[in-house]
Amino acid sequence: MGAKQIFLRQLSACHDENHWFACLQQALAGVTDEEANWKRADSDHSIHEIVNHLIVYNSRCLDRFKGEPVPPIEEGNEATFQSGENLDWSVTVAQLTTMMDEWLQAISESRESMWLTPVTEESGETWGTVLANMMIHTSYHIGQIVYIRKQQGAWDVEEEAR
Repeated sequence: MGAKQIFLRQLSACHDENHWFACLQQALAGVTDEEANWKRADSDHSIHEIVNHLIVYNSRCLDRFKGEPVPPIEEGNEATFQSGENLDWSVTVAQLTTMMDEWLQAISESRESMWLTPVTEESGETWGTVLANMMIHTSYHIGQIVYIRKQQGAWDVEEEAR
């Protein structure tokens, strides 16, 4: 199995296929607008904020992968956790799903040699390293989403095993 196949499997595990942990689709299944915007404390992030953060970072990485320019985030990391209070939750979930589907397509259409290619001439990081880190980052936030749902009493333990 080549690197491309490994990345496709890892991305699917994060996006739409449960393996050792719940994928995003399962973690977000049935989440209501109220649950998406719920916070235990003001200093915590809501599910909606976490999903907005994933959209920002994974979309930026996808744009860079496609060769599109990606400007720096001037406001810093915390600004990527955009509040969902004035946003339509179903639109946010659709954006996340579309972006993850685009990632699957981009990886499917990539060349195996891409994974050893540096992201930029200045960077020593390869696309393989960047994508591996993106998958770890995504799975970390999936865990946060599941934890929040458990705090809400909205996580079906029976579904977790599937």
